[in-house]
Amino acid sequence: MSANGTKGTEPKSSSEKKNHNKYRREKPWDNENIDHWKIEEWKPEYMKSTMLEESSFATLFPKYREQYLREVWGQVTKALKKVGISCELNLIEGSMTVRTTRKTTDPYVILKARDLIKLLARSIPVEKAIQILDDGT
Repeated sequence: MSANGTKGTEPKSSSEKKNHNKYRREKPWDNENIDHWKIEEWKPEYMKSTMLEESSFATLFPKYREQYLREVWGQVTKALKKVGISCELNLIEGSMTVRTTRKTTDPYVILKARDLIKLLARSIPVEKAIQILDDGT
């Protein structure tokens, strides 16, 4: 037992510090020249063939949004057609559906289309909601 009544070794002096970085090695991605937050633009030549499976998402919208959605659905269809996504507005069920087509080249664009219809269902203006399809934002 030590003088203060505890078992074990004496406390280390302040000059002996633990080396927590003892096993840390330099990683190739720990370079200051790399911008980790940069979003690279998707190019159609990255994907050699079409997608094997069809993906689709549907979102319900409130009854009061029906008239507005009917007015702007042409803009939505045109914007989604540019990226290879088909869309459907079902006024009877009160739902919007987006799905991939054979012309879809970007696999992530279906998730952007899903977010687009969610924004439209939550009363975001169509001009702002379509901006989600741009890679820059």
